[in-house]
Amino acid sequence: MRESRDTQEPRGSWGREQWKPSSAQESAPARSSFRSNSDDQSFPLRKSFRIDRGGFAPVARTSQDNDFSFSAKKGFEAERRRPTLAARAQDSESAGAEAVPQKTKPTLSIMDKRMPVTIPYTTPASEFLYGTSVVEAALNSRANPRRTLYKFYIYRGANRENEEQDRTLAKLARKQDVPVEYVTDDWLRRMDKMSAGRPHNGYILEASPLPKLPVLSLGELSVTDEKQGFKLVLGHQSREEANVNGTSDFVHVGSLAKSGDGRKPFVLLLDSILDPGNLGGIIRTAAFLGVTAIAISSRNSAGFSPVVLKASAGACENVRLFTVDTPAGFVADSKAAGWKIYAAVAPSTNRSANAPLAMTTDELCNPLQEAPCILMLGSEGAGLRWNLRSKADVELSIEGSGQRGLVDSMNVSVATGVLCNAFVSKKAPAAPPAARPEAEKKPVKDLF
Repeated sequence: MRESRDTQEPRGSWGREQWKPSSAQESAPARSSFRSNSDDQSFPLRKSFRIDRGGFAPVARTSQDNDFSFSAKKGFEAERRRPTLAARAQDSESAGAEAVPQKTKPTLSIMDKRMPVTIPYTTPASEFLYGTSVVEAALNSRANPRRTLYKFYIYRGANRENEEQDRTLAKLARKQDVPVEYVTDDWLRRMDKMSAGRPHNGYILEASPLPKLPVLSLGELSVTDEKQGFKLVLGHQSREEANVNGTSDFVHVGSLAKSGDGRKPFVLLLDSILDPGNLGGIIRTAAFLGVTAIAISSRNSAGFSPVVLKASAGACENVRLFTVDTPAGFVADSKAAGWKIYAAVAPSTNRSANAPLAMTTDELCNPLQEAPCILMLGSEGAGLRWNLRSKADVELSIEGSGQRGLVDSMNVSVATGVLCNAFVSKKAPAAPPAARPEAEKKPVKDLF
């Protein structure tokens, strides 16, 4: 026969209906992990709980109940939490004992040092240039268009040694109407964050992004009394991008003037250069050797991060930069406008019949006296892509020593220096081989 509800033991019905036993014998508390049992002498007294609508709330513990406690975060604690320093000082004062001296000077805690620091931005698109060479190049830049400089931070700490250089750079900044702010040790963490943890030498310059004009192709060469240079076919850009990059569609070339040496423009096209250090090194080399402009593929090349600016040693501030979305279309349209296309390739003996003309840097002789030139450079590993290489007029390579077992290639930034030097250096045209003088005919003696 089924037992009544009063005598039946509940099963998981906490919170639904409080169960009341029918007799005093049944009212003894059951042993569980949630309720205390004073009859069990083998285990210390644990915290008591009460049932309140399905939840368990701990009952206030008496002062004697301090031998063992349980916490959901810390587990079992052997003793209660000790009172704070202020509470112990108050107890000692009430007892007539000597009070514990408290610190009155505020000190920077560990948590304060780990708190995030904020960076002051003049505009949302601001960039922070750091390092002596980069900052000095930005302040001395005469490029058109050039960056907009917002603020110059100079660290002036206790161990600062190059104070003369600080005064020189501050004078340059004030000449450009750039506000100068001297900061102390409390700004070191903020300056480290501005430079992304890289060495900044105590100089941080807030500026607008680097001007990089989007170009579809290079136009025809124009040499008149008023202007000497070449036109550009510009790509689309927003109003904000136009404020940074400018909208000029003509590049002036000083060497085409009457006082110049008549050298035609020379432009580099960089495709798939992924390493920021290599990209900065190429820009630095090109600026040193007098390259007219550098066009960079925008989809598969390294971006202009502070690493690129640092590797270029400030050359990015003084060389004209273009961005190209479709390198193949850029090469084809520029070739139709009269530009001669060169592809930098590795030397090879296996050549197909339809391959373009191939020569080495030793055989190249004053190409900029004949036509404006574009030199294409490919990635560090695979080299130039075939869809670009097939559109070249000449495949240019660097002849090595030819010895087996040695290094058979060069770093792309180093190879750029060798190739660019072959374009800009003047060579005397090779004289045709002199004809050998005919030997004097001697009369044949009659032996008979």
